[in-house]
Amino acid sequence: MVKRFLLVSSLFISGIMGFTPKEGIDKPIISGPAGTSTSKPSFNLSTGLSQDKPAPGTGHIGKIAVDYFVSPIYGPFKVGDPDFNATFTYRADIDNQQILERLRIFTASGELLNANTMPAKTYEDNALEEVTFLVPIRNCLSVKGITLKFEILAKSNRTILKTYSVTIYPVSTPNNTYQYYRNNIYQSLPIGFYGDGHEMKSIKETISFSNLGDYLESDYYYRLDVKDKGFSYESDFPLTYKSLNLRFEDHENLFPYYTHDANDNVIIPLDIQNNRGRLSFKYKTNFYTNKRTLETGDIYREGFIFSPSFYLPINGKERFDNKILYLDFVEFSKSKITFSYPLRYISGKAIVGTAPEGEYYVSGGIAND
Repeated sequence: MVKRFLLVSSLFISGIMGFTPKEGIDKPIISGPAGTSTSKPSFNLSTGLSQDKPAPGTGHIGKIAVDYFVSPIYGPFKVGDPDFNATFTYRADIDNQQILERLRIFTASGELLNANTMPAKTYEDNALEEVTFLVPIRNCLSVKGITLKFEILAKSNRTILKTYSVTIYPVSTPNNTYQYYRNNIYQSLPIGFYGDGHEMKSIKETISFSNLGDYLESDYYYRLDVKDKGFSYESDFPLTYKSLNLRFEDHENLFPYYTHDANDNVIIPLDIQNNRGRLSFKYKTNFYTNKRTLETGDIYREGFIFSPSFYLPINGKERFDNKILYLDFVEFSKSKITFSYPLRYISGKAIVGTAPEGEYYVSGGIAND
């Protein structure tokens, strides 16, 4: 009995692909472990009030959400980035008094780099306040990271009443081999931050390619499919990349109608699809296929039909068997990961063949895509 090789990657993303503004404040949509607050705020972002309680002044006693703190997402950062304005919105559980708002920046070892204190103001019970600081990141951020501390002080004696802090680092591009990504989960240092309703939260990237496996196969109809190759990405930043391709050498000229590079490589651009949280690959462009021979090209020719699938030629299965194909990642994610992941093509009798060689054989030509 012929051994079957089949890998179906179904790793689900539990992070997010972006964020959306709500009530005038850019608040991340949290749906997974990375960047998730374990005590997710259950109050309105623009008022800081509990959503299931009436507001003050309505004739009812409304519960005020204390220690409320939010901000937009900031980052990712690089060494030498220009200074930027950071806006914090807060509601503090402190008595009526004169307060000071201060932002301090420290090195990783605790050395003070910069301090900016706003003019004194009178804080009234449960007031919703907003303050904007210029963050001098150009002269402060180094590869060793910095710590930001937003503080509310009593003006009378400079006592710190509230502190919100976060440590961030510039983006560092890793130089790892595909073996590392096959066997390890990659996690970046904190490269951004935001106020999540309770505290200042750092943002990381967590990426797992472990379910890509080692093999790639064609289906019953000779289609070379990549949609079953999945991976996970968890972050409050959207997933970005410069390019993503499926590449293999074609010295045998099995694909004479498809454009080759100078090294006889066929390069097929890929994209990423998110199917209800499951991230996988898909072809970025469509193809043209000869219905009789299943030869595939990237431009229209007489006798070819439009197809979203990439087919192997019927007479080239044995020569294509055991070929190494590569998933080329270029500047993938905010960490700008670049590497090539090899996959061995397997086309055994259990998958497809010609009668009587195969357990199954092609009898209907091209599939209905």
